[in-house]
Amino acid sequence: MSVAVWAILGVLAALLLVLALAMATPLRLELSLRKGTAWHYNAALRPFGKYGPRITIRGPKNKRPKKTGKARRKQVKSRFRPKRIIPAGLKLFNDILHRIYVSRAQLDVRFGLGDPGETGQLYGMLAPLIYGPTALPGVRLKVEPVFDDRPTFTGCAEMYVSVVPASIIAPAIRFGWRAFGPSR
Repeated sequence: MSVAVWAILGVLAALLLVLALAMATPLRLELSLRKGTAWHYNAALRPFGKYGPRITIRGPKNKRPKKTGKARRKQVKSRFRPKRIIPAGLKLFNDILHRIYVSRAQLDVRFGLGDPGETGQLYGMLAPLIYGPTALPGVRLKVEPVFDDRPTFTGCAEMYVSVVPASIIAPAIRFGWRAFGPSR
């Protein structure tokens, strides 16, 4: 019997070690969006950085029916306090944004609005973003205007971001305290 207990404890310790390792290593998210004749997207999640297994993310297959009537009213009557949740959510978004590392971001777009004058105006407004200095070293933007008599939009966007899951725990706890903790 003691061998079985030690075996169970060993398995639990190994699982705890793998969980701690997963929380301490980067979680990589690979996103790709393409527009040709139709929209296509591809997303993958890689635990343990770029060397971990690739887990493909798919969109929802079916939607849940919306709650109506009394069931919806009961849901709204919860402890929802927008005056506390919205600022706390914005602070959480800012905290998480500072912990995300963008290793590569690429945008390759061809666009035309149908009127060459309007296409030129839009391209002129985008020029500082395209040719200006960027704060991220892995960012590449390529925007090409199409001066044609019909609207055109094709292109692709790719983004590889990573975050260490353990670094998000403290901001999540702060969000919970700010949004749902005791009132001041």
